[in-house]
Amino acid sequence: MEQSIQSRSDGISFCRPTLQGKTKKFFSRLMRNIEWYGRVKAARTLNLHGYHEQAKNLLEDHWK
Repeated sequence: MEQSIQSRSDGISFCRPTLQGKTKKFFSRLMRNIEWYGRVKAARTLNLHGYHEQAKNLLEDHWK
């Protein structure tokens, strides 16, 4: 018993799921946080090795 798509939908338009809205916002925030974590980790390592000015510039450069 086959039915066509139109007879099953009865004129109702379907919304296909896409990566928009909250999902897209979630992934963009996730990437931003991962980048920030990497910068902090690199700055901490630079600071431990005595490169204080470079560590400071690495963190401040993100906000410019």
